[in-house]
Amino acid sequence: MNEINLFSILPQEFFKPLTSKYKSNYIDCILILYRTYRTELSFGVDKDVIVSELENYFDNESNSEMVFDDEEIAKDSRDKANGVLRILKSCGWIEEEQSNDYRIKINLFDYAVTIIESFNKIIKNEEMEYQSLVSQIHATLLNRDSYSKPYEYIIKRVFENTEELMVGLKKLNTNIKKYIDDITNDKTANQIIEEFFVYHKEIGSKAYHRIKTSDNISYFRTSIIDNLYNILHDTNIFGRAVAGYMEVEQVEDKFKAEENLQEIILNIISAFRRYDDIIEEVDYKHSKYMSSAIARAKFLLTNSNNDEGKISKILSFLSDEFNKDETLNLYDESDDILINVFNIFPQNFIDSDSLYVVPITKKMSLPQELDSSLGITDEDREFIKTALKEKTKSRFSRKNINAYVENILKDKNIVLASSLPIETKRDLIRIIFINLYGKDKKSKYRTKSTEFAIEVNNYKFYDFEIERREQ
Repeated sequence: MNEINLFSILPQEFFKPLTSKYKSNYIDCILILYRTYRTELSFGVDKDVIVSELENYFDNESNSEMVFDDEEIAKDSRDKANGVLRILKSCGWIEEEQSNDYRIKINLFDYAVTIIESFNKIIKNEEMEYQSLVSQIHATLLNRDSYSKPYEYIIKRVFENTEELMVGLKKLNTNIKKYIDDITNDKTANQIIEEFFVYHKEIGSKAYHRIKTSDNISYFRTSIIDNLYNILHDTNIFGRAVAGYMEVEQVEDKFKAEENLQEIILNIISAFRRYDDIIEEVDYKHSKYMSSAIARAKFLLTNSNNDEGKISKILSFLSDEFNKDETLNLYDESDDILINVFNIFPQNFIDSDSLYVVPITKKMSLPQELDSSLGITDEDREFIKTALKEKTKSRFSRKNINAYVENILKDKNIVLASSLPIETKRDLIRIIFINLYGKDKKSKYRTKSTEFAIEVNNYKFYDFEIERREQ
């Protein structure tokens, strides 16, 4: 099945207004269009109303003229409003429709509405309410009435909310640096200290503070995973879910539907288990950039009476001098006074012409030949080499354990430790090493502990999942 190309839906020149000289005006006008539709029953409004709104916008803007693609020059606000609408229509953002009373209405295309909503989210920079998403997932799984149609009412919604949750966490992970930079870049020492304490009080961003306190997913995680496993193991619920999946997703092969549905549920479980890894990375970045902010403040607060303070003042002075001319770059000629602040000396090396006296080395004599009777025979050497190779193969090294797990997984993504052969103490020791190496990111797999204690051949241990690590 061929993937749908974006521009098989969007017109080829859809983004043209946003790359033009007047891109700021176009985006403002597009957002005005969207806000005007909010009080309507559909995304259609009288053209006169739209033109009036855009006129008011251009009245408050600069009086400079606009030149459109057809080289028409618009000077007054009404001409600019009509020109913008004409360009948006030609590029596929809007269409005109004549109503029953012969009035012209302007409609936004559905794909344009979706993109404008994304623009609004970016502008507002709203942080995700993690707890609301997790509580929705939890409540959906606990709603017994929804189990009449488990795929439509439960699994599909839980999967979509889990994806949104994980995307939000990854965005937070990416944006930690931006939060710190916002309170430290181009700020004085006093401003950094003042905003640093505000930041520290809220722990970086409100989102980061919430996931460590009120929005802590761990409160719901165990219950969510248990309920997902219940769907997998309950034949009646899973059977109804498969039927719903086949109907909604238009899958005719029942075996394929079962396989796909099982993979969806296991992926949701895996996402909640990987939550700790994401939070661990968020913590690391948070700590790293907090230290960076402290270092910036310390640098600006350095006492000017000591050597470090004097160097700080020199660097600050040089920075100001170089930045006075925005067109100047690193390789342009600069004032000799600035360049001479630092001197570069050539490096020398010791050779026969050096003033340093080269020491006379001692005369080396040839070593005596060893008696041929010493050592071991070729046969004994081969026997020892073979024994060492066999010993190496049987060691529980990371390489051997990785090879063993790779053979166990084969075409599977996840297996339970309890499914592995456990007949001897050596088998149990191998299980322990699999769990141990699975905690290391260098391994080709990861392990996730469960709360189920099992007993196999009189050996007791807590079961765990063995999952292939994405390379």
